[in-house]
Amino acid sequence: MDTIQTKGSFKRVNQFLKGGGQLLKNDSDNKIFKSYYDYLKSINNKENTICQKLSFIYLLEQYLISKEKKFKTFSKKDIYNYFDECSKLSWGLSCQDKNKLNIKLFLNWTYQNNLTKISGNMILPRIVWHRNTNIRTYYTKEEIIKMLNAIDIRTKQGKEDYLILSLICYLGLRISDVVNLKLSDIDFNENKISIIQYKTDNLLIVPLIDKVKYPLLDYLKNVRPKCDLDYVFITWKKPYRHHIELKNHNYKVKNYLIKAGININGRKHGFHCLRHSFSTLLLKENTSLYSISTILGHQDIKTTMTYLDIDTSKLKELALEVPYVK
Repeated sequence: MDTIQTKGSFKRVNQFLKGGGQLLKNDSDNKIFKSYYDYLKSINNKENTICQKLSFIYLLEQYLISKEKKFKTFSKKDIYNYFDECSKLSWGLSCQDKNKLNIKLFLNWTYQNNLTKISGNMILPRIVWHRNTNIRTYYTKEEIIKMLNAIDIRTKQGKEDYLILSLICYLGLRISDVVNLKLSDIDFNENKISIIQYKTDNLLIVPLIDKVKYPLLDYLKNVRPKCDLDYVFITWKKPYRHHIELKNHNYKVKNYLIKAGININGRKHGFHCLRHSFSTLLLKENTSLYSISTILGHQDIKTTMTYLDIDTSKLKELALEVPYVK
């Protein structure tokens, strides 16, 4: 679309949050944007979550600019036209819903702070969620192995990529927990990894299996620079720092899937689909729902049911057997 330029929007917002400066062309809009960021941070939103939310707001502001409008001068019709333009993008329905929700919350906040004359509730009194419209992408065990085998582990970049993908494919870790993994989290004597999950702040302990242990040792010995930083993934050149940007490298999954000759048409191809494939494989191997929930680090087993598209009729097959007690 010529009015909604989605490419690079997340990256630009992320750079703004890290370095500050001027993201939006209009000064007043930029101040509103920055104030909303401060608000989201004050209610304990994670940085990555904030960036995702602000990316939707950023796209809206860019659209308003193209119509010679600002946050303070838009009309209901402008927002409705924006949503109409968004419906023509290649977003899934759940993404369209998130877009509407985040804009609604943002406009409610601006209205409550006397920054706009129109609130989100005035524009969208109710959002009908399309929760069951997404077909979750799942890659088979054979496809996962083919993808990993397509990585050239003779190179430094290949060793790093292989380790990152192995941590997700074989342990089911979130990419946020992979990138934030620390040397102090790893116990080679007990062969386990203990982390405080970035998303939930809860402790998660997973086994350090050989399929992850050996790529990890290879990376630490032959790739990672020797320095005092505790993070496993750091930049290779001085001054060394935590390489947090790796969490945004979803494109690498797509590249390796294509290189392996795997058909990705109509299938998602980022870090999260690998985590979902991991959990789906556990399900197919008749692992109990409680065990899958524990391994994934979910706080509520209902989250796991939704995550795996499990209905209540499946619970009897997955439930742990409860012994009879006289």
